Amino acid sequence: MGRTRKYPLHALLWALIIQRIFSIPTDQLLLTFLAYSKPLRDFCGFSKVPDASKITRFKQDFLDDLQSVFDKLVDLTEPICQAINSTKADMTIFDSSGIEAFVSENNPKYANRIIKQLKAYAKAHGFHKSYDPYKAAYGSMPPHASANPEIKQLYINGHFCYVFKFGIITNGLGIVRHISFYNKSFMAAHPDIIVEKKSDSPDEDKCVHDSKLLLPTLKDFFSKHPLINPKTFLGDAAFDAVEIYKSLLTGDTFGPGKHFNQAYIPLNSRSKLEKHN
Repeated sequence: MGRTRKYPLHALLWALIIQRIFSIPTDQLLLTFLAYSKPLRDFCGFSKVPDASKITRFKQDFLDDLQSVFDKLVDLTEPICQAINSTKADMTIFDSSGIEAFVSENNPKYANRIIKQLKAYAKAHGFHKSYDPYKAAYGSMPPHASANPEIKQLYINGHFCYVFKFGIITNGLGIVRHISFYNKSFMAAHPDIIVEKKSDSPDEDKCVHDSKLLLPTLKDFFSKHPLINPKTFLGDAAFDAVEIYKSLLTGDTFGPGKHFNQAYIPLNSRSKLEKHN
């Protein structure tokens, strides 16, 4: 409503979709493509190429609307997934990961310096051979980046890093169904999640933390998409706990009568999660 926009909203949205399709890494490079390609400008609906600040403001001002677009796409594409392969479409796969941030703590020299100091300290004081400087380094590092408390310390693929952590849900076809960023908003919406002090084992910390995030993430997913009712859950060994099996396979955890018929989770002998016979 109001006066006509020089840069239509649908044109900006199409430009961002094109950016993802062609894996254009930066907004500035996207604008360069638009400047030199009239067919691309016409396709998007631009009469004039916007500057980078317009794209930034579009992302900031319409963040919730962009989220609703992707949520709607999940419902629109569900029948397509069912038509391709109903068995795989009825699978729900959950995993967590993180987007590494451009902070000083992610410089390899940061962790290497701490590990080197701990090795020298252990050698000088004659520590036992069982002493692990890598675990000690993990325990001595701050839990989040100094520049932004939302950038959390994480142990991913064998190395320490500081990331924006998120959980992702896909189906058996590999189609993304839901993404949750574990930021202040998510934690405020789920006050039952208790973040405990980290231990000296990054692997165990990741298992315990992921196990607490699984059910709230699935609840958010099913509340947004009540018509999606998958039958099979697949997850990694972090979810090998009796209480999680009970929540996944029985009761009304995700809505009236909504639960999985089967769950495939590898056994996790390292986890300290509670287990019962």
